[in-house]
Amino acid sequence: MNTPMKNILYTTTRIVAIGLLFASCDKFLDEVPDTRTEIDTPEKVQELLVSAYPDALYMDIAETMSDNAGDKISLTETSILNTELYQWKDSKETRQDAPTFYWGAAWGAIASANHALEAVEKLGGGSSLNYLKGEALVARAYAHFMLGLLWCKPYNPATASSDLGLPYVTAAEKVVFAKYTRLSVEEYYKAIEKDLEEGLPLIDNTSYSKPKFHFTKEAAHIFATRFYLVKGEWAKVIAHANEALGSNPAAKVRDINKINTLTTLQRQAQYSSTSEPSNALITGASSVYQRNLSRNKYGMTATLSVYLSQRSLHPLDMPWAYDFQGGNENIQNIPKYQEYFKVNNVSAGTGYPYGMATLLLYDEALLNRMEAYVMTGQTAKFIEDLKVYLPFKTGETLDVNNITETALNTKYNGKGTELSPAYTLNTPQRQMLQCLLDLRRIEFVFEGLRWFDIKRFGLKVIHQKGNQTLELNKGDLRRELQIPEDALAAGITPNPR
Repeated sequence: MNTPMKNILYTTTRIVAIGLLFASCDKFLDEVPDTRTEIDTPEKVQELLVSAYPDALYMDIAETMSDNAGDKISLTETSILNTELYQWKDSKETRQDAPTFYWGAAWGAIASANHALEAVEKLGGGSSLNYLKGEALVARAYAHFMLGLLWCKPYNPATASSDLGLPYVTAAEKVVFAKYTRLSVEEYYKAIEKDLEEGLPLIDNTSYSKPKFHFTKEAAHIFATRFYLVKGEWAKVIAHANEALGSNPAAKVRDINKINTLTTLQRQAQYSSTSEPSNALITGASSVYQRNLSRNKYGMTATLSVYLSQRSLHPLDMPWAYDFQGGNENIQNIPKYQEYFKVNNVSAGTGYPYGMATLLLYDEALLNRMEAYVMTGQTAKFIEDLKVYLPFKTGETLDVNNITETALNTKYNGKGTELSPAYTLNTPQRQMLQCLLDLRRIEFVFEGLRWFDIKRFGLKVIHQKGNQTLELNKGDLRRELQIPEDALAAGITPNPR
């Protein structure tokens, strides 16, 4: 991932990003000194696009705010950031894995995508450069979308025209203090959709030497299933999932039983490996989450890990294959991340920790399709997909013939009553969606997607902090992260509090 072009352009694109929406206090920077290498060949554009993916992870933010975190009573507080996120407080921390850090990294990725698109245009465009344009457009859409999930209200057709979105940046800026206005959520999502739908057909998988570090067509289709799931456009979720999964989705599902035969270090490597069939988009990002996911005071507790692993959350009351490691509160985890250290001074032994992580999985495409089947009344197809998915996640041999609509209706009878999305649900949908949310919660534990499900379904989160009970209800303004201080100082409208 760390090509020479990325190193050359890293500083400039990040400075531009800071100027876009994360203004510095250094007023002497009236202009960005243009010391970049000239991006004058397709090869250089492709190298630049390595920087079009956020150089940060959002998982620590999302997991700590969700109901996947509890108070490890035996530990003292480990960091200001961890304590603030657990209490849904506006954090001023700027270190790795903080909201401000992800914000800056995402805008930096957008800046790189915009410079790549400008370079393609200067090179004359045309079909021979479509593969570069396609990746840049989809990468730009992805970074904007992830910012929206964290800093904006969930998409609601009834309120999207008045809810605050974010600026949608499409220009390769050359000045530090460009002025931007927040769009509505409706306008913001239209801009994301435009980039996604224009860029996806242009992507050419054959142009990548390491395809899983880029938006291949399959990865872009999986991203599209996430986007349209949030929008509630079920037919598009199904169509994009079909494109991603192909005719044999079972070949692309993560086999948890197989992973359990590996050592801890091997498991860490396998979860983000290019050889893992379920991985569609992988990143190496500046992060210490691999260290923190197990040792944060506020995180996955032994009690929570037991709860998530219990048979009653399995559709057939069978044991899960997921294996939480650790014998005490301090080390409860599933080893999903691999950290490596990028040395910048060999003699001094200094450098930066990076985390290998998977951003998009074929498992998500399958689960998203299952949700769309529920919402469109295609129960038989939902059952078919569940029969594909569940054997890989169950700790004992599972007879898929036992997965029936009758069995699931009995299991989930009366469940799902607390679900409160932007659209109407009938009783059968509530029951099957509760099944899916249970599956999604344990499948994506430590990966942050539970927080996005909490937001779109309006679920309450309860955190226990010592003897204090903290509640975050639907509509609570703290569910949307506050705009970072420097961006507020640059004139960006804050989120209401």
